[in-house]
Amino acid sequence: MPLTNIINQKKALRIIESMVTGHRLPHALLFWGPAGVGKSYAAIELARWLNCEMGKEGPCGNCASCLQFATLEHPHFSYQIPLPAKALVASDSGELSNEGTQRYPEILKKKAEDPYRKVEYSGAQFILIGQIRSLLQWAAKRSFEDKPRLALIDHAGKLKEEAANALLKLLEEPPPDFILVLTAESPEDILPTLQSRCHLVEFSNLSDETIQAELGKRGLQDPSEVNRISHLANGNLSRAIDFFENMDKTNALLDLAINIIRHALSRNPLEMNSWVDKWEKEDLSGRLFILEVISAWFRDALLIKTADVEDNPKVIHTEHIELLQKFVKNCPDADFILAVKHVEEARRSLQGNTLAPLTLLVLARRLYSAVYRKKPA
Repeated sequence: MPLTNIINQKKALRIIESMVTGHRLPHALLFWGPAGVGKSYAAIELARWLNCEMGKEGPCGNCASCLQFATLEHPHFSYQIPLPAKALVASDSGELSNEGTQRYPEILKKKAEDPYRKVEYSGAQFILIGQIRSLLQWAAKRSFEDKPRLALIDHAGKLKEEAANALLKLLEEPPPDFILVLTAESPEDILPTLQSRCHLVEFSNLSDETIQAELGKRGLQDPSEVNRISHLANGNLSRAIDFFENMDKTNALLDLAINIIRHALSRNPLEMNSWVDKWEKEDLSGRLFILEVISAWFRDALLIKTADVEDNPKVIHTEHIELLQKFVKNCPDADFILAVKHVEEARRSLQGNTLAPLTLLVLARRLYSAVYRKKPA
């Protein structure tokens, strides 16, 4: 298979490769599926292949064009991610500000070094109209040597409405030798008018075993850490790499999550206040990670309650195994399945822009009720 660097996405790659080799590549594609599984990397490799000087069977990796893609600095490639307004001279201008000029190349460098690495601009919420206007100007330029330009818009669900409408004009009248690739976790994340003009390619979750192998390649050898990180990553290799590369931060969030569980289940709800403050100081990514840790705690408790957990690789919080066993013993009537459902509801609320403190306080009350089987007040 030509796109051999993409991990365990055979179905998606077969579709992409058949379109290229059959000369049926559409001008707009939507790569959709779980976060951190290689959607943006597949778009980068597609652009590399299409521009390769030698690569009829895939990108050769050695020609001048492929080497430019190795740093994501090829003139036929544009990479767009959500940016804060401060990264641009003005929100309706595509020109980078002084800060953006400094930060954006750093982001590209991180992505080039490891295409599975999670990259984001701090404080970014949307893809701005200025970015799309700049992209329109770039797309209108003539290509070199009859090779196509490819624009990758990562996290296309974060296109502001005016930016999405501007992009729609590009899809309605695409310039020659131009390909647009959008990525999203679900087709419903983008406007129906955009979705209908794209060829959809679905990507799937990665297994724990795949993530464990990739962590090993990147230098993580401790079996218990590999097991814990792979489970908490929940099929998301980018998240797993982020956990590994920022272990101090990861461990601090793990400790915070365990303390939130302890105080949510305490007899004194007022003890939660200080932990709510600490939770609120984390960004969305940190809060979602904390929820994943909490969910894993109750899944572990369910395993301990229903199965033999000795050396069970599915148990995530192995360092707290004695505490978990005591917890399960002291709460014989607890509904751990319900607790996990409550955490999932909290995750959806958080992603739906519900206030972070309110989300955690409601979750704490519901977890208490699920564990001690009392109706919430």
